[in-house]
Amino acid sequence: MSRLKRVYFCNMKEQIGVLGCGWLGLGLAESYVKDNFVVHGSRQSRKDADSLQEHGIHGFIVQISENHDSGNLSEFLRGVSRLFLTFPPGLRKNPKQDFVAAIHNLLLHIHRSEVKEVVFTSSTGVYGPQQGLVTPSIVPQPQTESGRQLLEVEGILLSQDGFSTQIVRLGGLLGGDRHPLKQLAKLAIVDNPQAPINLIHKADAIGLLRYLADQAPWHSIYNGVAPWHPTKKYFYEQAAKEMQLPLPKFAEEPGNTNKIVTDPQIESLGYVFSEPKLGLVQTP
Repeated sequence: MSRLKRVYFCNMKEQIGVLGCGWLGLGLAESYVKDNFVVHGSRQSRKDADSLQEHGIHGFIVQISENHDSGNLSEFLRGVSRLFLTFPPGLRKNPKQDFVAAIHNLLLHIHRSEVKEVVFTSSTGVYGPQQGLVTPSIVPQPQTESGRQLLEVEGILLSQDGFSTQIVRLGGLLGGDRHPLKQLAKLAIVDNPQAPINLIHKADAIGLLRYLADQAPWHSIYNGVAPWHPTKKYFYEQAAKEMQLPLPKFAEEPGNTNKIVTDPQIESLGYVFSEPKLGLVQTP
């Protein structure tokens, strides 16, 4: 998109849609509301959709599956020019979920709407755990069904005519009251202690999604991960000390996970991470 068009959008305050106002999507939608954008947000129940009004978001009930959609998707999309897809595949809760088919169903509605830009929050899970140093130019080798379906959806969205697409592969998310350490504490043993971490703070996930949509080329893939990759053992032991939580117990074997997710484009585009150390205070 030309710079002239970006300035036009900035001045005209294009209408934003956030399909999936969960933990990340709600924060993203709120950030646009604070900048006086008109924001449409979706949740799956009437109660949850109505609660979005408390955040200044126009709430809509939207449920999308491989077989059908329900709620008021057409009304949700009405007037939206930039659409963020921030809803997960849902394969953890339902391993038989066909996320690819659900996206095909959604595309029928997008193509009938005024949407010109789509940002899809994918995951670094599209890369295999033994792929080493990876950038968006490296061909992913997903090892999970979720990773395989996400990769297929990326390709489908990038191949569409009628709107421009950005794919942002986010690392593990943390921030506020959400921290992976709390889940690790429930495990008897934490495997792969020497694996590099690939995480991103919520503040940077939101900041990066917005920055890329405004400043970066479209029809492109980006990796959204903090530029710091200590070992899992170091990071979570340090986090446990600072958060005054029990130390996780790590396996003695180092494991064979060596994936480090980076993206040189992020630095060259001028984005500055607000939480490069992922909320830790004392780091080397």
